[in-house]
Amino acid sequence: MAEWPNVLFIICDDLNTAIEGFGRRPFAPAPNLQRLLARGTRFQHAQNNCPICLPSRTSMLSGLYPHTTGHFTLWDDWRSTTHVMTTGGPCRPAWRTPLLGSGVLLPQHFHDNGYQTYGVGKVAHEGKTNPAWWTEYAYGPDYGPFPWDSVRQQQAKHPDRLWLYEGEPMLSYVQRYAGIDRFFLDGKEYRHHIEMNFGSLDEILGMGGELRGSQGTPYRYASDEDRDPLPDEKTTAWAVEVLERDHRDPFFLAVGYMKPHTPLNVPQRFFDLFPLDELELPPQLKGDCDDCARALVEHRPYGFLMYEMIQRGGEAMWRRWLQAYLACIAFVDEQVGMLLDALEKSPYADNTVIVFTSDNGYHMGEKEYIFKDSLWDESDQIPLVVSGPGMAGGQVCEQPVSLIDLYPTLVDLCALPANPNAGTHRKALEGHSLRPLLENPAGGWTGPAVALTSVRGDTGIHHSVRSVRYRYSLCQNGEEELYDHTTDPHEWTNRAADPALAEVKADLRQQLLDLVQG
Repeated sequence: MAEWPNVLFIICDDLNTAIEGFGRRPFAPAPNLQRLLARGTRFQHAQNNCPICLPSRTSMLSGLYPHTTGHFTLWDDWRSTTHVMTTGGPCRPAWRTPLLGSGVLLPQHFHDNGYQTYGVGKVAHEGKTNPAWWTEYAYGPDYGPFPWDSVRQQQAKHPDRLWLYEGEPMLSYVQRYAGIDRFFLDGKEYRHHIEMNFGSLDEILGMGGELRGSQGTPYRYASDEDRDPLPDEKTTAWAVEVLERDHRDPFFLAVGYMKPHTPLNVPQRFFDLFPLDELELPPQLKGDCDDCARALVEHRPYGFLMYEMIQRGGEAMWRRWLQAYLACIAFVDEQVGMLLDALEKSPYADNTVIVFTSDNGYHMGEKEYIFKDSLWDESDQIPLVVSGPGMAGGQVCEQPVSLIDLYPTLVDLCALPANPNAGTHRKALEGHSLRPLLENPAGGWTGPAVALTSVRGDTGIHHSVRSVRYRYSLCQNGEEELYDHTTDPHEWTNRAADPALAEVKADLRQQLLDLVQG
C-alpha cells in the first residue's frame, strides 16, 4: 500500500472566492493559497450542490445530489435510515434521508480500504459524526469564542451595537420569521448574535465579562499575544502533528476550518491588512432583485435582513463587516500555510493529493444580501484547488464542476473501488472524476457540461445550473432566471424572457431537468 497517495483534504466554512488569484473583488491577499495554486489546478467555475453548510457537506461526502437524498436544509435528519417527513420547527418541513444514513461516505470508504483516516474541526457538519469513518478524530467544530450572557445562557450582544436590533427593518423581518424560524429568532427577538459580533479579538473579546466556546467551554483572553488558541489554530496544530508522524500506511487527513464563518473575529494584525478607508466595496446595483424570480428572493430573506441591519450603520458599518470577513480569509490563509510547510518538510510531500475548498460561497452585499443559501453566483461559486503527484501546476480549468465530483475524483486518484455502495440499496456516486481535467484542463471531461446547485426553503425546491458562460435557474413555481456572464458577470440583468436567448435557455433548462430527473 506504500505506493498509494496520501490525501490532505482542507475544507473551509463559508469561504467565497474573495481570494487573491480567484477572480472576485474585493479580495484578501493569500500568499499561501498562491503556493497551492502554483502546484495545482484551480477550477474557475466550481460550484457547491446546496449553498448551506450541512446539506452541502453531506452531498460532498456521499457523492449524491441533494435532490436524490432529500437532504437540503439544516433541519433534515441525514443520519436516519427511515424516509419520513418530520418537522424542523414550527411550519418548517424536514426529511429523514435513508440514502445518506445507510451509505458509505467518503472517509469511511478510505478507512475500509486500508487508509488511516484522521479528522479535525468541521469536516462533516457535526465533526466526527461516525466513529467507523475515522482512525482518529481530534474534535469537532467550535464556532466560538463568544462574549457570553451567563444569565440567559447564550451569546451576548455586542454592547455598542444594541441599536441594530431595534425598530425597522427588524420589526418587519421578525414578523415574517416569527413562528417559522426558531434558529434565528426567539419569539420576536433576534438571537443570532454570532452574525453581529464582527471585529478584532481585542474589540469583541477584550470587552470583559465571560467568554465561552460554542460547547460552553471557558475561553481566556487577555490580549492577542496572551490568550487561548482559537479553534482553527488548535486545528492546525493537531493536523501538523499528524503530518509529522511516521506513517506506515497511507493516510487521509481531513482538516475542517471554521473561518470565515461567523463570528468574524481574528487578531488585529489581520484587520490591519485592510484599512477601512482603502477598502473596495463589492460591485452592487441598487434594486438588483427587481427582475429576479420572486421565489428566489423570498426563499431565504435572512440575507436581506443581515444586509439591512448592517446598513443601519451606513457604509461605515458595511466596511467594518467587509474588513472582518476579509481578515478571516487572511487568517485562514496563514493556517493553510502552516499545513503546507509541515507537508513540505515531511516524507509525504511528493505523494500527497491536496484538495482545498469550501462548503458554500457567501454574499458580501451583492444583491443587497449578506449570507449564503441563495441560487446566485456569490453563494454558489466556491474555491476549489486540487494538486497531487504527477499533476501540472498553475493550471486553470473553465469547465464547471462541483463538490459532488470530489468523491469520485479521490477514489480515482487513490485507486479505491469505484462503487463504494456495491452490495447496498444505495445509488452509485453521481459525480464524475476530475482526473481528466487535472491532466488536461481544456479537454477530456466526460461529465455534464453544467454544474447543478439546489435549494429548498420557504418557497419550495429550486435548481440552478452554471455553464461556462451562463447561469440558468428554474423555480418550483416555474419562474426562471438567466444570466450571461460574458456581458453580465455580476448577474444584474435577468434575461430569462429575452427572445434572443430563447434557444440558450431551452438548452440549459433541458440539461437541468436531465440532472434533476436522472
